[in-house]
Amino acid sequence: MMSLSSLINKETFASSTQKVQYVLALFRQEVVGIAQDFWKDGDWGRASSAKNGFSTFSRSEGRDAAAVENPLWHALPGEISERMWGEGSVTPADEYVTDLLIKPLNLNKNMKMLDLAAGLGARMYETTEEFGIRIDGREPDPEIAARGMALAIESGLQTRLSIKPYDPMYLVEKEKYDCVVSRETIYRVADKEKFIASIVACCNPKAQISFTDYIVNPESVAQPAILAWQAFEKDAAPPSLVEMAELWAKAGISLRVHDDETDHYKSEVKKGMLRFTQYLLSGAKPDNATKRAINKRITTWAHRVAAMEQGMKFYRFYGSR
Repeated sequence: MMSLSSLINKETFASSTQKVQYVLALFRQEVVGIAQDFWKDGDWGRASSAKNGFSTFSRSEGRDAAAVENPLWHALPGEISERMWGEGSVTPADEYVTDLLIKPLNLNKNMKMLDLAAGLGARMYETTEEFGIRIDGREPDPEIAARGMALAIESGLQTRLSIKPYDPMYLVEKEKYDCVVSRETIYRVADKEKFIASIVACCNPKAQISFTDYIVNPESVAQPAILAWQAFEKDAAPPSLVEMAELWAKAGISLRVHDDETDHYKSEVKKGMLRFTQYLLSGAKPDNATKRAINKRITTWAHRVAAMEQGMKFYRFYGSR
């Protein structure tokens, strides 16, 4: 099967708008076409009660079984993303990216970590289980943060990890940390210099920084799919690779590693969309509020994949003071 890029390059377009629409249509056709029509009448079958094989951190046992009795699914905070990326995960390729973020840190039980994209806490759970360290998690979405903390308490992990909501524009921490990790956060912060300065302010003298984010270099800023993505996801303002390095250097952090992981990330996004489609076809029938939320998530990811097809990148970074 041809890649999206190959299909796009074969076509000619009357306008940039037409090209963007074509890219979005291809993405939906390839991986989420069925999901886009999930609310139409059809043969939904019965909900599967089998476990899906993901991490059990989210303690979602009984959710699928309950769907047999109640055909309308009302998604919990972060649950739509979990159905895409795996239980406890609200971002793509979580296990793979966690390895990329954590391995360079050489963690030990005496270190303190701050996670600025805690989500539901699955990454924190795995890390504290392996290394025995205390992790303070911060999550921009208050509802996801609340559910994540509840899951940590339910799992008996509240003495080793915590999840609290925060606004990146007003990050103030009393503790000093040996390492800070985050996922896809800086690209949507308006005052990136202030945010990075706030991170460094809560770091110990030899602290390490490990994070992933979206990058748009100068040659791609005017691509129609990237402009359409930014118009849809209005907070999206990704820096260039050079700008990212300069922002951290100004704050006293040298970014020694910057790896382009776009191809793997994009592949994992498509797998997640297919996984989600399969979940919907298993019998899960969303209520109206969940339908709206699903449509927004699918459209967001369609825009992001289209942007990646036209030059937006997904990078992993590592640096230290």
